[in-house]
Amino acid sequence: MKDAITVKIDENGIAELVFDLPDSSVNLLSIAVLQELEKKIDVIAVDEKVKALLFSSAKEGIFIAGADISEIKAFSDETDAYAKVREGQMILSKICSLPFPTVAIIDGAALGGGLELALCCDFRLATDSKKTKIGLPEVSLGVMPGFGGTQRLKRLVGLKKAVELILGSKLLSGKKAELLGVVDACVPAGYLDFKKETFLKSVLERKERAKIVSRRHRATLLERFLPNVILRYARKEVMRKTKGQYPAPLALLNLYEKTEKILFDEAMELEARTFASLSVTGISKNLIGLFFTSESLKSEKGTEEAVALSDIKISAVIGGGVMGSGIVWLFSKADLLVRLKVRRMEQVGTAFKSISRSYEAIRRRKRLTRREIEIKMDHITYDTDFTGLRQCDIVVEAIVEDSDAKKMLYETLEDIVDERAVIATNTSSLSISSLAEDLMHPERFIGMHFFNPVNRMPLVEVIAGKKTSAQTIATVVSLAKKAGKTPIVVGDCAGFLVNRTLLPYINEAVRLLEEGEDLLRIDALLSEFGMPMGPFTLADEVGLDVGHKVVKVLEEAYGERMRPSPLFDVIVKEMGLLGKKSGKGFYLHAHKKKSPNAAVTEVVTERHSFNEDEIIDRTMLVMVNEAARCLEEGIVKDAAYLDMAMVLGTGFPPFRGGLMRYAQNRGIDNVVVTLHRLANAYGSRFEPAALLVEMAGDGTNFYEE
Repeated sequence: MKDAITVKIDENGIAELVFDLPDSSVNLLSIAVLQELEKKIDVIAVDEKVKALLFSSAKEGIFIAGADISEIKAFSDETDAYAKVREGQMILSKICSLPFPTVAIIDGAALGGGLELALCCDFRLATDSKKTKIGLPEVSLGVMPGFGGTQRLKRLVGLKKAVELILGSKLLSGKKAELLGVVDACVPAGYLDFKKETFLKSVLERKERAKIVSRRHRATLLERFLPNVILRYARKEVMRKTKGQYPAPLALLNLYEKTEKILFDEAMELEARTFASLSVTGISKNLIGLFFTSESLKSEKGTEEAVALSDIKISAVIGGGVMGSGIVWLFSKADLLVRLKVRRMEQVGTAFKSISRSYEAIRRRKRLTRREIEIKMDHITYDTDFTGLRQCDIVVEAIVEDSDAKKMLYETLEDIVDERAVIATNTSSLSISSLAEDLMHPERFIGMHFFNPVNRMPLVEVIAGKKTSAQTIATVVSLAKKAGKTPIVVGDCAGFLVNRTLLPYINEAVRLLEEGEDLLRIDALLSEFGMPMGPFTLADEVGLDVGHKVVKVLEEAYGERMRPSPLFDVIVKEMGLLGKKSGKGFYLHAHKKKSPNAAVTEVVTERHSFNEDEIIDRTMLVMVNEAARCLEEGIVKDAAYLDMAMVLGTGFPPFRGGLMRYAQNRGIDNVVVTLHRLANAYGSRFEPAALLVEMAGDGTNFYEE
């Protein structure tokens, strides 16, 4: 097999170790690559001609993307995991012992083990390329840095910044990394060769080298004398955000507590043991599984056909409500020209306030400057008529969820826009084929279902109708990616994938309330399960009228199993409650605080407390059952894509790996038996899907391990 690493030594004694993993678009530190690295370092270490060693990559946009995650996923024995990560530590530590200066040249992604290798070098030079991303994202995979990253980063930037960067899995640009002291300098990518020589001269000259080192972080008084204060605050934040359901962040903080006053080598050994203990957990396997699905989706085109993408530069959004203004913001952020069409001019002001709030949130995080935001806002124009739409490459409709109103709009649009322009609908539940049935060009019509709030929710469901062309599908998938979203192509059915699966969960929670269970207890239990908010809080956020309308669409399509709880009907139809937007729903909302709405609880005459497991089983398995039907019908490609859609679209707890992974971890047999019991107790909506019964019978799973 061809080597992954080559070594060059010039006439001045400058050695360069170049990573270029064969048959791969990225460089990875697999066990085999680490062992090859060790051999190369051992040879260079005794070469008396060498005056300095550079580490670089031959791959464009990549330094080293990290360790081989498939190897981490394969760890099943903690002792074996410890031995392998400890071996990696020892190999990389050899870089620190070399008798000449070492420099990491980072032009592209330096992540995880890639950054840990760079931290072993004496100096680090990065470029300002957009592809330069520097960070230690291991916590997001349920583990933590294991090749010395926790200790070396702390030494370089201090405890406070190290904790912040590792816990947040933050990816830094070259400029940001320089500002934080992770790299010593950041240079323009186009001048790297010239700047590299200049930087190397500084490294080889004693006084200049001392200047570089003098600019590095010096421990603050808090870091020197009260590190536990930093760790205590970090622990409080971790518990607030994760409720303690993710072990890796807490393990990192425990490690920093234990290693504060011990020798470096002892700290490294403890880091390896901590990594090993995390790597064999089910939570790590679940998170790594989602990572691989995410990587698969990056290369997903939405169609197997080879088609030319339509060029999307000018867009329009019809509807200035919450969703419409969110889509306008998204397209302007992606540097598309956007035309907002509203019914009344006063809607423009409301839309622009919403758009400005979304940009301000980004500015506060220092992702964009005021000037950059002004330029993006200048991409937006508006009017109350259809002026300017003829030049648009895509028009997204985000009006009221009424099929007749939408069809009338499409009839108007077809007379105005160019016949090559894509017409997309943001409908959350209506059939795409049905909406397109009267169109002259149904091949360019498609569903592009964004989730609320658009600036935070990463998922976009892309729904093709019966006559939607492959070119339209591929174009919209590409556009969603360009806008920074994760598109998943799903089949055309009532509610599509996410709402079809999620609404039964909310409806079942309302049934539990109707049967006498306490509203607060249901919300609390499902939050403890890992959902980002309880079902009643979620229903109020979405809007009770919106949720009820979708449930009615689902009932019409799927019959009795989707029938809304009578209490849901009473709350929306008779009491007229809308949720958070009106201040009254299942909760009363005032001044960013909420309390149970007594008017709702008074309607419920029964009082009954269910077993905790019963509440979880009813709400979770009704979703599992509907999701299994979606797989039966081919609504989504596979269980992995379904799980990612539920994680991104509903916040289903990632540490559980997704809805179908949760079912598999419970055991398909257990799921089917429990569904039969629930069907006997509560009705036919729990009758297990044929796919689940079949899988239980033949012992198959959604995922092959």
